Amino acid sequence: MVITPYQINNVLRVYGTQLRQNRALNRLKDSNTRIPDRISISADAKRQAIVGKIASDIVDKISQYGPHDSVEKEVFKKLEDEYGVNLAVTRKNPNDLIFKVIDENGETINSLSIEDSMFLRYKLEEITKDTVNKNMI
Repeated sequence: MVITPYQINNVLRVYGTQLRQNRALNRLKDSNTRIPDRISISADAKRQAIVGKIASDIVDKISQYGPHDSVEKEVFKKLEDEYGVNLAVTRKNPNDLIFKVIDENGETINSLSIEDSMFLRYKLEEITKDTVNKNMI
């Protein structure tokens, strides 16, 4: 078998082209992997997330055991003042709170409607977030 100088030259030229292309590809891959994606959350967003978590825990405690802690009593008192009557809260299931109107003797007068209970739960969460945000340093 006879190999001409022309064929050897073509093989060397193709081999050199492939080497250059591989080196360029490797440089491109390296430059892409050197810059990692970063997600940054502002301090205010972190604070709001913490406030939301604490407020959620306080609302859960109030709904399960009633207001016992000073912050829980403060929040529940603000809710009663805003609504205008003394209230009691019970939990029908983990997602539903039932609010009841209480008279001066501590006896239940009536249970509030589902819509009123949902509104009061929303207000309770809002008041709790405001209180926690003010108390947090």
